[in-house]
Amino acid sequence: MGGPEYQPLDSGAMTPQRRARNDAIARLARREHSRRELHDYLKERDYLRAVSDDELAERQAAGEEGAQAALSRDEVELLIEEVLERMAEEGLQSDERFAASFLRTRVLRGQGPRRIQQELRQRGIDSETLNAVMRAASDPTPDAFGHVEAVDFFELARETLARRFTGPGEGHKERARRERFLLQRGFDYEQLRYAMESAWSDEGEEG
Repeated sequence: MGGPEYQPLDSGAMTPQRRARNDAIARLARREHSRRELHDYLKERDYLRAVSDDELAERQAAGEEGAQAALSRDEVELLIEEVLERMAEEGLQSDERFAASFLRTRVLRGQGPRRIQQELRQRGIDSETLNAVMRAASDPTPDAFGHVEAVDFFELARETLARRFTGPGEGHKERARRERFLLQRGFDYEQLRYAMESAWSDEGEEG
């Protein structure tokens, strides 16, 4: 399921709110982003660079040009949250859509569920959304995320291992090397065991 078409607003009367919205929409036009990713991105924009309360008071007392337009940290946070909340309400940004898109790209890279979940958490995806998208990936007929294709992580582990290594290797050291590879890719021990037992079932030992 594709997301909405992202159309930046007209550049007239370019307030900080409007600039933030335009920048966020331009970012989303390239790929899906989580709310936290957009928040962190906007927070680094020059026009939203916060100043401390003391610095703001000093600028205003000195009558510096633009002092009245300067934003405190609290004001920057409030502005960004208001912009992102409005975009979520309009369907322009969706953590659910981002999580589904992220899952698809990571599966194509041969990553397992543990690593995918860890990286989604790092991008600000809450537990409810995370659990829902992972359930949908494990369900042949997903409901909550109808745009998520079912993923067999056992088969993905097997295919990923077989692409990386031509055989199980000889000795404990070589087997441990293959097991570490799968664990680093984010597969659990059951998926690892299945992959190690079936990846080369029709092939001979690695030379």
